[in-house]
Amino acid sequence: MAELIEALAARRAQRAFDPREVPAETQELLWRAVSVAPSHGNVQSVRLLVAQSKAARQAVAGALSEGNRNWAPAAPLLVALASMPGHEHADAYGEERAIWSFHAGIAAGNLMAQATALGLIAHPMAGFDEAAVGGAFGAPDELRILVVFAIGFPGPVESLPEDLQRRERREQRRQPLERLVAIDRWTAANAEAARDASRSRRDGGKLER
Repeated sequence: MAELIEALAARRAQRAFDPREVPAETQELLWRAVSVAPSHGNVQSVRLLVAQSKAARQAVAGALSEGNRNWAPAAPLLVALASMPGHEHADAYGEERAIWSFHAGIAAGNLMAQATALGLIAHPMAGFDEAAVGGAFGAPDELRILVVFAIGFPGPVESLPEDLQRRERREQRRQPLERLVAIDRWTAANAEAARDASRSRRDGGKLER
């Protein structure tokens, strides 16, 4: 029987980073993984904002939620994944569907899978001030930033605060397929949540993945 692609099955949103830099050629492979992500009508509306200078890194780190600031600044790369909604063909399917965010999600999946295949962590963060992140790059107001990635090689878990060490070592659970998949008809099992949404707010605005 065929198995899940290892880069998908092995991906983890770890928080402990090694301080070594990610080589430029390795970074290019991550960006290329985003560039080949499919999009409706091939609009290719996704953009990557890479904080490379000390000033840009500090600005992006300062825009993160308090919970994320406890660990993410140690990552060699801080990268915002964004989209230009105005580049989409909204008249084809209706603006309310916000398909630009769907395109960004596909691109984010490509980036995370490629990072895992290269032995990297690409930890997505939803807890950040969108306007502040955009301002760090002088990005236009119409650019929508959906996620900020902390990217780098794995480091020792012991480098993290004790509470985060416990989270790193915690078993990762996934929804059983009977909750995930509705065949022919929606069931009560499909409506069951994987976790209490209020926990995200208690964790400083970060959605754990």
